[in-house]
Amino acid sequence: MNIEFTKLTEGFKEWLSIMGYVPSSIESMPRRINEFFTFLKWQKVHEIKHIKRKHIQQYYHYLKTKISKQTGELYKNSTLNGINRILRLFAHYLEETGQGQLTIDIPYERKEPPDIEILTNEEIQALYNAADETILGLRDRAILNIYYGCGLRSKEGIWLNTDDVMCDKKLMYVRKGKAYKERYVPFTQKQKKDFEIYLKLCRNQLIKDETETSFLVNNQGKRISSTTLHKRLKELAKTAGITKTVGLHLLRHSIATHLMQSGMKIEDIATFLGHKNIESTQRYTHLSKENE
Repeated sequence: MNIEFTKLTEGFKEWLSIMGYVPSSIESMPRRINEFFTFLKWQKVHEIKHIKRKHIQQYYHYLKTKISKQTGELYKNSTLNGINRILRLFAHYLEETGQGQLTIDIPYERKEPPDIEILTNEEIQALYNAADETILGLRDRAILNIYYGCGLRSKEGIWLNTDDVMCDKKLMYVRKGKAYKERYVPFTQKQKKDFEIYLKLCRNQLIKDETETSFLVNNQGKRISSTTLHKRLKELAKTAGITKTVGLHLLRHSIATHLMQSGMKIEDIATFLGHKNIESTQRYTHLSKENE
């Protein structure tokens, strides 16, 4: 690389440090600019003043056809947008330090939906099998029924009270839904049996105060926390031999996908999950096809 481009890259790195960027960005952003300069060298461009709009467009087209060394696939939109932001920041650096001008007017790519991992039906069954007949095992089964069987969000399950789980009607009343939207969630006969066993043989032994209203309680008999829930799921996953990071939301994603695979109408799944907009539920459509 020529002297001018080398000095600009080093100056950009120093400028990022002065501006207070985190160490990882101070290292990674100049590397991206180096890649840009390497491309310019292929185009016989060796000075900032000779960089034209067509060179930047050619570079971006090159990026859109480049295979990532990490994934072996084309760059994702999020990666392309990240490089776009770095180029714009570099152009700002050049202008602010009086070293030249660079017009970056490439539009950002459409934001992609985040990759969602789910558990297979076999992995879900393995989690249930890992919940033994001890007191904590009975609670583990209740946790699985709430977050997988009923698809509740983290806080929705934590804020359940005993009166909210209506075993006689096989309905769960979610009073602490997102944006305080209330809903009723149905559950199966098998889940009803698990909930009744949990209440009788587990919760009654854990609570110290008869006035405690929480449905899920910790080892001290108080309302359970997300930390405890994640710890229990982690232990269940380990016992079940599952290497995926099993969390509360993964269980929710999994039941949504499994319901879609079973043929349940998307409108009914949206109601089940408490989605305000049907668009939130539609993201499970491609997951159900990928995992069939």
